[in-house]
Amino acid sequence: MASDAVTLITTDHRMMEQLFDRLRDADGDRQLLLDECAARLTAHSHAEEQRVYPHLPSADEAHHGADEHHEAERLLHDLQRISPEGPDFEDKLEEFIAAVRHHVEHEETVLLPELREALSPQRLDELGAAFEEVRAAELAVAGIRV
Repeated sequence: MASDAVTLITTDHRMMEQLFDRLRDADGDRQLLLDECAARLTAHSHAEEQRVYPHLPSADEAHHGADEHHEAERLLHDLQRISPEGPDFEDKLEEFIAAVRHHVEHEETVLLPELREALSPQRLDELGAAFEEVRAAELAVAGIRV
């Protein structure tokens, strides 16, 4: 399995997309799925901001990425406060998903290619290990095994 930061980050993105599909399909307990989304989003965001973003060539892009993380987290917390059976749930869910997808698209088309171009494969592997260390520790606190 590849262990570089770019691959680990994009793998996390795909996992979130699977959770979004399950939330949309009402596949399981939506409140538990939202809790899992929150744990995974927080772990991913903190790992990126602490271990990966400081190595981006552009500090402005790093700040932009962090701002998008915070907006997604705010939207998710708003969503967690309403009932999955409530009239506003679907609209709030779509707003949250759209915010995360916008961030993922920007990250995968701008930030991660810049990172891959700026750093050696060895350095990307080192950042991957550092990213995974933070991510795994935060998920463990939330009771999620990696």
